[in-house]
Amino acid sequence: MQDRDANEHSASAKARARADGQAAYMRHAGAGLQFALTFLGLGLVGWWLDGRLGSAPWLLICGIVVGAAGGMYSLAARLGALPGSKRRDPPDPPR
Repeated sequence: MQDRDANEHSASAKARARADGQAAYMRHAGAGLQFALTFLGLGLVGWWLDGRLGSAPWLLICGIVVGAAGGMYSLAARLGALPGSKRRDPPDPPR
């Protein structure tokens, strides 16, 4: 009977560890996706404005630079790399 309880406990501990690893993976994947979309989104806005205003390629370049800076700041803030910042990860689900 004790072996069965130990095996069930071990299996649930392994399942919890696997879920924690997947949650960490998803947090980091989300941070990378947010960085890429910020970079790409502001680049596309600059490209669109260049087409409207005829100022190519200057607003595209500005959009890419601002997107890169904003994406880096957001990534650093989300991962807690800025001085005095707290990680903005969602809380772990209750068990």
